[in-house]
Amino acid sequence: MRQPPGFPGDTLLFGALVLLIGSIVRIGASIYLPAMPLIGEELRISPAQMSNTLTVYFVVFASFILVAGMLSDAYGRKPVLMTGMAFFIAGSALCATAEGYEALMAGRAIQAFGASMIPGTLMAMARDACSDLRVVTLMGWLAVLGGLFLVAAPVIGGFLTHAFGWSANFWFLALFTAVVFAATLLKIPETHAAGRRTPFHFGDTARRLGAMLASPGFSLVLGPVIAFFAIQGAFLAAAPYIVMERYGLGPVAFGLSNVVIVVGLFAGRWAGARLLKRAGDTGVYRLGAAASAAVALLFSLLGIGVLSGLWIFLGIVGIFAGVFGATAPVGMKASITAFRSQSGIAAALQGMLLMGASALGSLAVGVAMKHLGLEAQSAFALFSALLCLVAAATAFVSEPA
Repeated sequence: MRQPPGFPGDTLLFGALVLLIGSIVRIGASIYLPAMPLIGEELRISPAQMSNTLTVYFVVFASFILVAGMLSDAYGRKPVLMTGMAFFIAGSALCATAEGYEALMAGRAIQAFGASMIPGTLMAMARDACSDLRVVTLMGWLAVLGGLFLVAAPVIGGFLTHAFGWSANFWFLALFTAVVFAATLLKIPETHAAGRRTPFHFGDTARRLGAMLASPGFSLVLGPVIAFFAIQGAFLAAAPYIVMERYGLGPVAFGLSNVVIVVGLFAGRWAGARLLKRAGDTGVYRLGAAASAAVALLFSLLGIGVLSGLWIFLGIVGIFAGVFGATAPVGMKASITAFRSQSGIAAALQGMLLMGASALGSLAVGVAMKHLGLEAQSAFALFSALLCLVAAATAFVSEPA
């Protein structure tokens, strides 16, 4: 893998701040889930309306992340990143002080608008400043953090709700983001020099997007990752019903049960990093294809009832998390590297596709439960089996670089 000279981002401080910034979106997506029933009760919001607070977040996020990428290519990474965090703080404060459904929805929309400026810009910033191995490492750790916050965020949210009320969740988000905002302002440099910026022109941008989508080095390589993120969205929609209703765990235990995902992601990240050094990107993808096919079989057996039980369910999810942790960072890095000079818009397009996949995954499980009469575990498992086959096929034929 050829590298440009000098990697100012290959430092512990830069890496730590990238992970802190990336955690804003991840913890913000799930910390308030244990508080949803209490919010609905106090603000007189129905369960269906409460679910809309998730929907609006996904829709706004996916809608604006591409624009954020264009702006970061044209005006630099840091201004876009700082603006996103500022909007996220404002949206969190509005949610915390909401006295009704409309204010809560507005706050969630503003949160999502701010959050949409963070992940794609952050990945482009890492791509600007870091070596290939460092980029894969950071993306791997961001995936691990995503799993970690599946455990930590609901536990933190449950404690905050119990001790201080539901609004404490959003005040925590505002304060945490403000601290990260200050650290970014003081310690993160601009990584996209003025001479390398691409002026924003709608027609030219549309052509660049079309070229990316038509390129196998972008779309085909990203195919397994898109499938994995759709499974992630399906899990978020189905897991509360599976773990809490089917198997009887409480909210805190539900959060703790997700430790298997963290273990899987850590193990997959470790194994993927070792394999990457020995076999390169293509080797990781070929092994990922075989592993995805094996996980598809396990999900199928779970979906038709041959396999059942809480630990069986968590074990299969943990194995999937390992495949995710090993494979996804390579695809995410390679698809951006294919358009290195336009990494801002490439990362934004990637983020839009992945967030859209998560939204469609959660929607598909909901439709399967409501209109096909499937219970949550069967809906999730069968949908995941199909997507694992898609991931296996695309990983087998693509050539990440």
